[in-house]
Amino acid sequence: MWPCATNPATFPSSPMPDLTPTRLLLEAGVRENRWAGFTLAAFSATQLFTLHGGSVTDPSDSVPWYSAGKPVTALGVLSLLTRAPQLDSTPLQTTFPELASSYFGGLNLTDVLTHRTGLRFPNLPVHSPAKEIFAILAKAEPRDFSLLPCQAAYDPRGGWWLLGQWLARQTQIPWEDFLHQKILQPARAGHMFFASPSRLSTISMMEKKAGHWTAVPPSFGPGSGLCGSATDLARLYHTLISNDLSPNRGHALLDQVTYKKFTHRWREGEFDATFGHIIDFGLGVILDSNRYGPTTVPYGFGTHSSPTTFGHGGARSSIAFADPEKHLAVALCLLGLAPENIHQPRMRSLLDQLRSDLA
Repeated sequence: MWPCATNPATFPSSPMPDLTPTRLLLEAGVRENRWAGFTLAAFSATQLFTLHGGSVTDPSDSVPWYSAGKPVTALGVLSLLTRAPQLDSTPLQTTFPELASSYFGGLNLTDVLTHRTGLRFPNLPVHSPAKEIFAILAKAEPRDFSLLPCQAAYDPRGGWWLLGQWLARQTQIPWEDFLHQKILQPARAGHMFFASPSRLSTISMMEKKAGHWTAVPPSFGPGSGLCGSATDLARLYHTLISNDLSPNRGHALLDQVTYKKFTHRWREGEFDATFGHIIDFGLGVILDSNRYGPTTVPYGFGTHSSPTTFGHGGARSSIAFADPEKHLAVALCLLGLAPENIHQPRMRSLLDQLRSDLA
């Protein structure tokens, strides 16, 4: 499909960027069976551009974003910490007596948000009763994962499941409802949602098996269950970096102090034992880490991203980020899981081409 832009007359003296090279790369991926479909949304300044194709037939189609949704949960936590900042350093066992006297119970929210718990739970059964999951977390020790206490290691599920429970206990409402009311709706991304057995994305994630694309089981939870359109996810990032929003255009999600905390390099220059690479983290977001190798850093934002760029990737399939210096917000999902050694180069090439097209 040809790129679609909204508000093309916002800058009447500037020519419309030509996304044809990016479109051709994405369509070639479908034609060559490297992914089954794609959906892309990019805000460049105030202009919105969208591309879609293959199994995605409309830019409003809902797709699974996996861990690219983690920042939404982090934003929910930060919104509460603005009212009670002392909670970020309070041991988790204060909120969760189920974790009393355990290693996990002695950690705090900052440890979880920066993935410095020394724990990782890639296969945590998030559908199990909460009592059973708390029992798993309470007995976990870093040595169980060949890690050291507070070692930097990306944790796909465990900490984020706990963040959802933390939101529910602090607000006394389901974490999904809180995130929808306080984060997604104010960001004008109210059509996004966290998947549940009764509500799934319009289009399933796909993986190639025996040469054919096959739907994979959906992912759930506050760390990997976000679903929605690329436009809505890009809009959320656009809202975050649009500090001059007028009342009739929307609401800022974070005040300036909290925004700076969100994007501050709380974890800097540390080797991540899960990713096998040095990656910097803010509070729940990956920060531009090109200084450690622009062509090797996993889940980066393109080799020409600005140092202030922040966002998050979704397992072997997606990326969403904001580059404030370039006035750019992007969400891109490829419907076709690929091994990391294939996914990282393909996403890097696509993002570099997109940046070139929008320059």
